Amino acid sequence: MSALLKSLDANPKLKEDYARQSTSGVIITLVCGALCLLLFLGEFFAYRTTKVVSELRVNPMGVHSVTPNAERLKIDIDITFHSMACNLITLDTSDKAGEQHYDVHDGHIEKRRVDKDGKPIDATFTSEKPNKHKEMVQALEKMNQTDSVVGNETALQKQDRAHRFAGVFGFESMLKEAFPEGIENAFRNEAREGCEVKGYLEVNRVPGRISISPGRVVMMGMQQFKLNVHTDLNLTHTIHRLSFGERFPGLVSPLDGTHRSLPPNAVQQYFLNVVATTFQPLRGDARISTHQYSVTETFTTSQRSLGGSSNGRDPGVFFTYEIEPIRVDFKETRTTFGAFIIGICSIIGGVVTMAGVVQSAVEHFSNQKSSFDVANS
Repeated sequence: MSALLKSLDANPKLKEDYARQSTSGVIITLVCGALCLLLFLGEFFAYRTTKVVSELRVNPMGVHSVTPNAERLKIDIDITFHSMACNLITLDTSDKAGEQHYDVHDGHIEKRRVDKDGKPIDATFTSEKPNKHKEMVQALEKMNQTDSVVGNETALQKQDRAHRFAGVFGFESMLKEAFPEGIENAFRNEAREGCEVKGYLEVNRVPGRISISPGRVVMMGMQQFKLNVHTDLNLTHTIHRLSFGERFPGLVSPLDGTHRSLPPNAVQQYFLNVVATTFQPLRGDARISTHQYSVTETFTTSQRSLGGSSNGRDPGVFFTYEIEPIRVDFKETRTTFGAFIIGICSIIGGVVTMAGVVQSAVEHFSNQKSSFDVANS
């Protein structure tokens, strides 16, 4: 039985009498050892390195079996306007679901005064209180009733009537509160102050628009009243951050760090295509649900007149976003330990095999040279 088992040995052993050592064998062994070490290190670092694979599928997010509109879309913004004071900036949102919000702050949007060079004047951000002046409700209702009766007023007549309502129904006190130095002086912005607008919005998961424009909007229920003054407003801005949802490693927001130097009364429009995105990290079960987007932009100039905008466009910076019906799933992966061991074995086996081939070739040429030298002698 012992002899039978020995006959199954696939690696026959040479007797020590037949084994010999040579200088070429030592050199090849050292070279093979160094090569195995280098290949092992490369395989080890490849095993430790993670990679991200992606998969594209139809996006079912935003649909809830019981509650409609259960999942909202969070938009983080951080924009500095270099030549427009904080009390002149109005941020409005609207979407195709019919939801509209004017002069959004409500604690989620904060502002900080900066100088013309972008350096903060105020140490901290401040949050303005929402425009909920109850004493103006009747005034606005009466203005709307008058609008339905008077249909052929000129722009100057409408503006004059608005000013009269401001004095009679309490707008004047609100104006003094918002603009202590007066509306005209405020819109001139002689101090050349800027403003950093920072915070987040939660909107419906439907196409919509974010508008950042000069002026002041008073909103009560479904009624609004916007104050604006004809002046050369500079909307030069820097977008520090504009993202839809949480960040993850490798996520790129195209508008981050974007700076636009604009002429007075500019209309800067950004068109965003938002794609739902998930990221599954290698460690942990917490999957990150977020969004990435692509962007195109257009620019025009608003030719404003005393009664409004002659080309139908008010100056401002507008972000129009569309929700794409697809989703990209990213998953962080790494080579398995079994594949790592197989790779190491392949490296050792391949190097040893090639070493034998090289050793055989060296010995063959060495023997040929010795025979040639003996024949010549």
